[in-house]
Amino acid sequence: KYKGTVLKQNTDYTLTYSNNTQVGKASVTIKGIKNYKGSKTIQFKISPQGVKNLKATPTTTSIKLSWSKAKGISNYTVYRATSKDGKYTRIRTLSSSESSYKDTTASKTKIYYYKVRAYKTVNKTKYYGAYSDIICSAKTPSKPVITVKNTGSKTIKVSWKKVSGANGYEVYRKAGSSAKYSIVQTVTSGNILSYTNKKLTKNSKYYYKVRAYRTVNGQKIYSSFSTVKQIK
Repeated sequence: KYKGTVLKQNTDYTLTYSNNTQVGKASVTIKGIKNYKGSKTIQFKISPQGVKNLKATPTTTSIKLSWSKAKGISNYTVYRATSKDGKYTRIRTLSSSESSYKDTTASKTKIYYYKVRAYKTVNKTKYYGAYSDIICSAKTPSKPVITVKNTGSKTIKVSWKKVSGANGYEVYRKAGSSAKYSIVQTVTSGNILSYTNKKLTKNSKYYYKVRAYRTVNGQKIYSSFSTVKQIK
């Protein structure tokens, strides 16, 4: 605008761009014509695409991150924090050909937040794209080790060793080898390490298995089931 009048491109001024199709530093020049004189050049930055589709796949030994490849970039950087709004630390720089990373340094007892961004180096300057969406994950709990024993004529006690980082446990049972397992107890504390199953049938054979879980961002991440234990 000039003194309240909206100027028209190619009537009152022209625009000329340079170096504006690749990541790096570009410029635009505005030049007045007819009733308007003078020109001005302004530089601006072209950034790489943001990283998309960040996913996390936890195991007992690592948290694997994966994402969609971005075009025309030099590297990716992976960042990690222990709270969503906490301080993120760069934990890895990857080449443009890589689109996954296994975080093997994650603690068994902590929940982590991750984000990834791409950058391209042009004339020794790094141009960063937008961060990916933040994703929350944690290592899968280890498989519980269980024991079973009779504590009465119709009572069986199932016990297990504490699993590091677990928020709770699920106890499954079936009566007879051909039956199907069903859950008989959800233990909602990682510090409760037994369940007493009462009012059972005398001289019947029961099978038990237990899995640990941890709650991450409102979702349960489960361990593998323990070895099955049978008792009469």
